[in-house]
Amino acid sequence: MRIVHLSDIHVGRIPRSLRALVDKRAFGAVNHLLRRSRQFHVAYLQRALAEIAALHPELVVCTGDITSVGSPEELEAACNLLEPLRATFGPRFVFLPGNHDAYVTAPDCREALARAFDRLNGGRWSLDDLPLEWQVSGLRLLLVNAATPVSCVLSSGRLTPATLTWLAARLEAPRSDNECRVVVSHFPLRQVDGQPLSLRRRMAGADALWDHLRAGRLDLVLCGHVHTPFARWEADGRGEVCAGSLTLQGCFSVLEWTPGTRRFRQFFVDVSTPREPTVPAIDDSLVAPVS
Repeated sequence: MRIVHLSDIHVGRIPRSLRALVDKRAFGAVNHLLRRSRQFHVAYLQRALAEIAALHPELVVCTGDITSVGSPEELEAACNLLEPLRATFGPRFVFLPGNHDAYVTAPDCREALARAFDRLNGGRWSLDDLPLEWQVSGLRLLLVNAATPVSCVLSSGRLTPATLTWLAARLEAPRSDNECRVVVSHFPLRQVDGQPLSLRRRMAGADALWDHLRAGRLDLVLCGHVHTPFARWEADGRGEVCAGSLTLQGCFSVLEWTPGTRRFRQFFVDVSTPREPTVPAIDDSLVAPVS
């Protein structure tokens, strides 16, 4: 089973709402104009669409931050850019929001995020349905949302106590035969070196999930948020893969999973320069250890 994982395309648009002048969106819009608009390249996404089609994945996962400030204008534009994936893969495409998609508490932004979630996930779920358990060809995916509006100086997230209880009930339960458990979230549990993220950027509740991973109750975490991609595998074969920012770094992640096992192979596809779409060979140096 082949899984394509992308994240953090950060579509930017100037908000039309006057309220945006007095909330966090003002800081985000200035940041986009002065920095992000020159660093993030929609062309990378366009190239990725062709590469993903050539890979013929059974599952495509987008782990959020499809916008810069979570405005209705950005969410609509991001949905339009991702529409080819949604149209091609239908129920095999899943989107979870990031902190930039849930940037502020403004009602029009919250409603626009709910619409985007509904549209990109094909109307299967509403945003309020998260956390969700999703079985795909024997793969048990636990979809969680830690994105919530925070202050101007933070880019952090939070797993609520109810979500942590929901996760514990599923991860502490006995495994079924050959069950493989994957948590999908915008926020990483750790940095590439295994150290916690800074307080400004980390997800509250990450330590609880980290304990599940280290104890062998969880096999894989798929995330974004950190713009530099990484794949970190623990000694016992379990790991965490951050797709990075597709439109900044020009890459996305691909995982190969053998049903009935807890084995993953992983590689990154580089779309930062134009080329004919190909199916990359797997680099054995990036193969996850067998658990």
